[in-house]
Amino acid sequence: MEETLTRLNENLGRQVQLYRTLHELAGLKKEALLRSSLQELEQITAREERLLLEAARLEKERLLWADEIGQKMGKAAEELTLAELTERFPELQGVRAELDQVIGDLQNAHELNSQLIGQALDVIDFTVSMVTRPDDATYAHPKRNGQNPPPTRMHLFDKMI
Repeated sequence: MEETLTRLNENLGRQVQLYRTLHELAGLKKEALLRSSLQELEQITAREERLLLEAARLEKERLLWADEIGQKMGKAAEELTLAELTERFPELQGVRAELDQVIGDLQNAHELNSQLIGQALDVIDFTVSMVTRPDDATYAHPKRNGQNPPPTRMHLFDKMI
């Protein structure tokens, strides 16, 4: 059981490092979003994808260790929580605290980046609507006095895409 706990602790430690790297990338993504650098965003996203594949691999490995521990505790791996494990095995408390912290930081960074992306989309929508909206004359031309409607202007787009 001691070896299984050690391996689980190591696995969780590697996950902490991976999530820290993802948090660093989220910071770089924020800066790229602020600069509107699509090339940087593409590079960062590619790095994130590789890290997320590694995170999935580590999670599968974690479930194997949790399954071994769960069998000895009479529970399925999916039923075991890290909080429950740290109560029973205090040696996991340090990595649990680190994991809680880094995941919280990562969630905050993702929320901020989502807001920035939303704002960028709002600007795009506004720009498209300005290019495609019909001209509504606020004031009538003084020489027309309501006679002969003004000529229709051509727009780049007829409808919003």
